[in-house]
Amino acid sequence: MSNPTSNPRSSFQRLSQDVIDLFELQWELLSVDAQEAKRKLVRAAICGGIAATLAGSALTVVMIGTAFLLAEMTQLSNGGALLIAGGVFFSIVALLGWIAAVALQSAAAAMSESKSEFSENLRWLKATLVNPDTSPRNQIRRESFPDDEPAEYPDSSWDSAASPARQRNSPIPR
Repeated sequence: MSNPTSNPRSSFQRLSQDVIDLFELQWELLSVDAQEAKRKLVRAAICGGIAATLAGSALTVVMIGTAFLLAEMTQLSNGGALLIAGGVFFSIVALLGWIAAVALQSAAAAMSESKSEFSENLRWLKATLVNPDTSPRNQIRRESFPDDEPAEYPDSSWDSAASPARQRNSPIPR
């Protein structure tokens, strides 16, 4: 018969090993997701930087030059030409800003898998600590290593009729 004091310790050791394995896997997943998020964040930063540069410096000069050219070539006043040129360049900046915002959302979404996986792992850990018998790991072990006989598989070469448990319970003498 097994010693009752050793069983909780071995259960605790198994749980501790599972928790350590779980956190190692969680760390690897977080690392992979962080690398992907970093790649996407770099793209967003580049687009955002280009948009800010255009909006802050070159846009002003190009916008005024285009407006004066438009005023000379048409019968528009200087003010009307400035408004038209400003609207066109503002549309370009808005498009680049939208591309940067979409890239930032994509970078944030790359971390959602890690977040949901981490939440699921914490729920599992809490459930296992509260009631270890309901742990999926323990249920799988009970299914994988039954007390009486293995599960019957149609392709298996194991003959369930020849098993010792069946021979003991069989009404047919052997």
